[in-house]
Amino acid sequence: MSTTDSTIRLTTFLGVALVLVMPHKALAVMLRTEVTAIHQVGVGAGVSLGHAVVASTNYNRLTAGGTYVATCASSAMLPTSGARTLSREGLSGPLSLVTTVPTVVPTIVNMPGYNQLPAGTRVDCTYSWTSKATEGSYSIGAGGIGYITGAGERADGNTQLFVMNVPAAAGDGDDGDSCHP
Repeated sequence: MSTTDSTIRLTTFLGVALVLVMPHKALAVMLRTEVTAIHQVGVGAGVSLGHAVVASTNYNRLTAGGTYVATCASSAMLPTSGARTLSREGLSGPLSLVTTVPTVVPTIVNMPGYNQLPAGTRVDCTYSWTSKATEGSYSIGAGGIGYITGAGERADGNTQLFVMNVPAAAGDGDDGDSCHP
């Protein structure tokens, strides 16, 4: 056997060995989402909302973020939305990252069109959120065999219901309960 054949076999063996011992990408990146209590603030157009994207990886690069859309079941009201993504990297892993969506959580966002609703109106609304985490990747190769490790990605999303109430006009006989979420 020639030296070239021995080198190729050894390089191929090392490449296969690397593939077998490297972590699988689906196991490396972790994602958790913490959603605040979504609710109307007082008796006005403000809604307290937001969520935190909590991510971690064994690798040295990580991106985490999310989006939200708050929508109400009224043609007078428009949706409001936001998004935020952060990245972090280091010389080595593991890394963790917390991204709040929006920047301050909870935050108060005014729902457009709320002031156009008639007194005594109750509107059902939804807070739809997404979260996503992506880790860095590495390409490893030897002897014509290549393997990409890392590049794991996790995503999550859901909807939380909340109610917006417009206070009844003074003197209409309402007992005042329409102001409470």
